[in-house]
Amino acid sequence: MTKIAKLESIAFGAGSRRKGKANMTPTLFPSVFTIEIGGTPTVTFEAKSLREANEICNAPWLGEDFTSANSNGTPLWDGKALLRARMGYADEIATFADASKDAQPSDGMILVYLVELDDDDTAENSEPSSATHQR
Repeated sequence: MTKIAKLESIAFGAGSRRKGKANMTPTLFPSVFTIEIGGTPTVTFEAKSLREANEICNAPWLGEDFTSANSNGTPLWDGKALLRARMGYADEIATFADASKDAQPSDGMILVYLVELDDDDTAENSEPSSATHQR
């Protein structure tokens, strides 16, 4: 499987013109990021920047979700494995888009799990599964 990194989307809007030059102001659009747990791509979500994705990756509520969720009878995170946020690969972005297409903007933050979760976990047990969190 070939994985292609998606670059962060930035749009430049034309601002006021001074002496023939446009004043360009960057506008960041959400991009899809992936959190790896111990090197395993586990969950995708949208964020405006890698910095914001890292803040989410290190959020206490997410760590609690990872330690309480199980896949094949094993916790997703043991509290010690490295958690790392990165830009989503093309297949992960497609999975996120497909799983989140019916979500409403008021639903909050959408997490799409790339691993199968056990039945007793917070997200539905499907491949991929998604969970919504208010931020």
